[in-house]
Amino acid sequence: MSTGTRVFLVGFMGCGKTTTGQALARRLGWAFVDLDTQVEQVFGLSVRDIFAQHGEAAFREEEARQLVETTRLERVVVATGGGTFVPEANRVLVQRSGISVFLDVPWGEILRRLPNKWEERPLFRSPEQALELYRLRLPFYRLADFTVRPLFGEDAEALAGRIALLLRGLLCAT
Repeated sequence: MSTGTRVFLVGFMGCGKTTTGQALARRLGWAFVDLDTQVEQVFGLSVRDIFAQHGEAAFREEEARQLVETTRLERVVVATGGGTFVPEANRVLVQRSGISVFLDVPWGEILRRLPNKWEERPLFRSPEQALELYRLRLPFYRLADFTVRPLFGEDAEALAGRIALLLRGLLCAT
């Protein structure tokens, strides 16, 4: 684990990386970057359309490039994509560049959060298929520096507050 001025939130789709990341960035007075948004801007397409028109490999290549770009920034909270932390090269880069935090949201809660967003999520074709993907990725997420499990009913602001307390003393905030 590298201490420094970058925090990378990792976890499955629907775990709240973007919302929590925005709240954490506000709390720390840092910038916020959403990797999916960065990739969408490069392609000029939604994640779903990138997958449909260019394929997952093209998405993952650009995602890796954008991850490298975040390591050039200081004082930044990065919401990674659901699959960003799976490739070893990405995990090593995150480990060398900052602190990773796994938002460990149980499967049942993820399923509850995503039913109306299936059309937006290219890898969430059915609950069964998504559960298989969740189980596949879980061991990688568990390699993060820290794991934080949201409490029942806890909103993004409160969760960001808990993460900020956890990170206190590790961050080189100036």
